[in-house]
Amino acid sequence: MSEYTSLPYQSSSHPPPPSTMPTPINVGIIGCGEVAQVVHIPTLTFLPELYKITYLCDLSPAAVSHAASKIPCKQPIHTTQNAEELCSSQLVDAVFALGSDEFHSEHVLLALKHNKHVFVEKPVTLTKKDALAIAEGERHSKGRVMVGYMRRYAAVVGDAIAEIGGREKIIYARVRDIIGPNSTFVGQSGTFPRKFSDYAFEDISELAKRAKDMASEELTGYGVPVTEQSIEMYRWLTG
Repeated sequence: MSEYTSLPYQSSSHPPPPSTMPTPINVGIIGCGEVAQVVHIPTLTFLPELYKITYLCDLSPAAVSHAASKIPCKQPIHTTQNAEELCSSQLVDAVFALGSDEFHSEHVLLALKHNKHVFVEKPVTLTKKDALAIAEGERHSKGRVMVGYMRRYAAVVGDAIAEIGGREKIIYARVRDIIGPNSTFVGQSGTFPRKFSDYAFEDISELAKRAKDMASEELTGYGVPVTEQSIEMYRWLTG
């Protein structure tokens, strides 16, 4: 008999013993649109030992239902149309704020109020006032905020920072990059996202009003005339 046959087979891909496994973070997701369907839900479900999606929230019941169907789990996912319900739930440790830009600050502040950690999609908000409110809210919360611009962790960015000698030494950076519209890579993702339109009329109206008011407030503050063109350009820059 070979001297090796008595040794149990071990592979580096095997998970560690149960005693060393981390406790998964319970994640609540606000916003079940394209970015949730294409990026975050698949990524979180790829790492079940680290994350467990427990709550979903969206103003569209159809979007919530579709997102829930994409999550493999042994217990039902809690769903709601009320962001405060999700943020206050004991079933949620961390909140992913993935809804419309106009509601990012509101949802981040709700999560911080309930001492939840927050991952918020870019842009963190559309106004300087709201960005400062989030920074202040974080100071008074046990939760911490991360803005989801993952490109900062790309290997080329890490290499550039190492070559420069540190992020604090960067004064000005300019990048030329053409990636095309989202549909270019979303269509190749294999995630088959769906869009839904079962929103209440008043919710659609509030979103449009918020978008215009927030852009107008910032443009006026910087002395820029408020026009359809300047609002559109402001949204492109903040997005």
